[in-house]
Amino acid sequence: MTTLVLDRALRILDQLSRYDARGLSLSDIARQSGIPHPTVHRLLRDMVAARLVTPLPEGRGYVLGRLTFEHGLAARARHDVAPVFAPALRRLTEATGYAAYVFVRSGHEAVCYDHTAVPRPDAALSVTVGGRRPLGVGAAGLALLAAQDDALVEAALHTHADALGRYGGLDVLALRALIAQTRTLGHARSGGCLNTNTAAVGHAVRDAGGGAFAAMSLSTTVARLTQREAGRLAALLRAEIADIEPRVPFHWTDGDALR
Repeated sequence: MTTLVLDRALRILDQLSRYDARGLSLSDIARQSGIPHPTVHRLLRDMVAARLVTPLPEGRGYVLGRLTFEHGLAARARHDVAPVFAPALRRLTEATGYAAYVFVRSGHEAVCYDHTAVPRPDAALSVTVGGRRPLGVGAAGLALLAAQDDALVEAALHTHADALGRYGGLDVLALRALIAQTRTLGHARSGGCLNTNTAAVGHAVRDAGGGAFAAMSLSTTVARLTQREAGRLAALLRAEIADIEPRVPFHWTDGDALR
């Protein structure tokens, strides 16, 4: 029973981490986690008391609690790779005027570790630091997935087959085609799955053992991302990554500490 409770609590935290910018209602959590509504209610009550979860004012839902943030701060020294990319992200934004992102692989997902902010003529992106998405979604996620071996690609496609439709109607067949295109081009190009007016270019970053553990991307509007512009952005990303990769001292795994 204790293992079951822990599993369900972790599933709730996982769902909240995906939607922390706006929070999730109790019903949303129950539906997306597959946990019965009364059980979610009881667990949320205990998790709020433990400061793992925080209720929003006026019953607007729940977000991750302050204790989860404090735990993250304690682990930051051993797991955070964002500082490796921060100077490059700034230079890319200064050179292009576009938002730059770095996503890191976490199992079959990509997690945003850092990004730059720029004024946008279109709606703001729903991408925040800590935001998670399936591998293959967005330019960075697509670059990351395409750079993995075929076994991991197949496992990721199987894991997220039912969820891909939430991202602009994406499906396994379409994602396979995008993976093939990305491998041919050497970089990823995507648009429309996260924001109908947004398009981006992404490129994988490899660790000391040659494994793709992260990806950087530049995001602009669909109208601006012509084929020529995509080529220019890909070249800028490659130049920054060529400088970063020799300074990556670790072999990335999901569980091992980096320091």
